[in-house]
Amino acid sequence: MGKFIVACTLVLGFASFAQAEGNGPCAKDRETLCAGIEPGGGAIAKCMKENKEKLSAECKAHVEAMKGQHKEVKEACHDDVEKFCADVKPGKGRIMKCMKEHKEELSAACKEEVASAKEMRKKARKGN
Repeated sequence: MGKFIVACTLVLGFASFAQAEGNGPCAKDRETLCAGIEPGGGAIAKCMKENKEKLSAECKAHVEAMKGQHKEVKEACHDDVEKFCADVKPGKGRIMKCMKEHKEELSAACKEEVASAKEMRKKARKGN
């Protein structure tokens, strides 16, 4: 379960500003701190995480907001992960894939928090 938490943190936190495109609150940080890093395989997210102390105040605030969102998703989806993905080996996005495979069966609370997290990421990419 601990690796699910790490996976969600990456998905909801650093992954939101590691997008190769977009004008979100971390776009300038990404361009400055991770110039020359090829997108893919989490390379940009890793770069941003390694440079977290150098992030702008706006980007740091966004990361903190995403951490809060992560906590809400974790709490809302905990039982669903246990129910549908307990036998899934953590790592390499396997639990997230399992959750997607069961998206129609997830609890209403989990679905709501995941949708909210997606909307938050979408707004961040657009720079809203």
